[in-house]
Amino acid sequence: MSLLVLDPDTAAAQELHRQLQDLGFNPLTIAEIKSAQQLCQAGGVQAVLSASVTTLNDMGVLPAGTASIYVSQPPLELDDVLLCLQAGVQDCWQLPMSDAEMRSRLGAVLMRMEQWVAGANAELLTMRTELERDQRAGQYIQLGMLPPNPMGIGHFRLQHRVEPSLILSGDFVDYFQITDRHFACYVADVAGHGASSAFVTVLLKNFSRRLRREYRLSMLRQPGEVLTWINNELIDQQIDKHVAMFFGVVDVQDSRLYYANAAHFPPAMLVGDDGVINLEQKGKPLGIFENTEFQSQAVDFPRGARVVVFSDGVLDLIHADSLEAKERQLLETVRQCQDMESLWDCFDTTKLGQDDISCLMISHEY
Repeated sequence: MSLLVLDPDTAAAQELHRQLQDLGFNPLTIAEIKSAQQLCQAGGVQAVLSASVTTLNDMGVLPAGTASIYVSQPPLELDDVLLCLQAGVQDCWQLPMSDAEMRSRLGAVLMRMEQWVAGANAELLTMRTELERDQRAGQYIQLGMLPPNPMGIGHFRLQHRVEPSLILSGDFVDYFQITDRHFACYVADVAGHGASSAFVTVLLKNFSRRLRREYRLSMLRQPGEVLTWINNELIDQQIDKHVAMFFGVVDVQDSRLYYANAAHFPPAMLVGDDGVINLEQKGKPLGIFENTEFQSQAVDFPRGARVVVFSDGVLDLIHADSLEAKERQLLETVRQCQDMESLWDCFDTTKLGQDDISCLMISHEY
């Protein structure tokens, strides 16, 4: 830790420098404000002393725990003291000053700064504890919104996994039965992380409940209509968050998947006897563009096949040099792994926490 004497006239500051050194401190005399700012930001500066109130003011906001002291030759004018108070200066000195008084004044300033830092740290710790408690409560609610895991509907087995980057997640997975022969499923990736993104997942869960009551028959084969509806609802809410989503409806009687995509990446994958099919579609994200229509497509979903949908955070868990290589490796991993546990074992889970990650797996069992 050191004291910084800031004065364009370094020769004039030498007497103060010498006296501080004699008192056992480690002063450094410097002439340029920019250099002084860099030293302060680097840490280790206990106090900045200057003979100019303007110079102290031009230093801007000092790091927490760094004091500023105005050093004046007599007389110490009242106007200067008022300017110091306005600039947040911790003490005003009039030189010359005895060694005993300087040691006492400087010790008092540094003590006050230490006490302030200790109080600020205690307050931050309290706030962090309260914030984490609130986040944990929100996580409990968010986990409660997820569907049963696993869940069976006819010959179909649905399971999911959601790994938040922090405590709350901007990813969300849901699946639910709509009619005796249809169930809906989706993976949503809300832009951003934390509480603001997690709040949008509460809205998505509300849309799931409403869809069960308010769906139109055409939506069962045209899930793009569902995305249009959700898009309009998000825009009306003016949340200023966009959402990428894969939405599907499975006809359990005809063994067919109807699906639509709103900028969701990587694409959903259908794994069957013929290998892996990317269910790739172009589409805009939800919550930004008004009057957007989304394309609907359909594919056979025979027994023994499975559909796997990831959010883009999974790519952070794959070791590869390029995005294309990561996609190829993901496709091969999905092809080889038939259940969620073996699938997850193939990823580098030490990298969890970089982004929200979610996965939905739907298996059509024999």
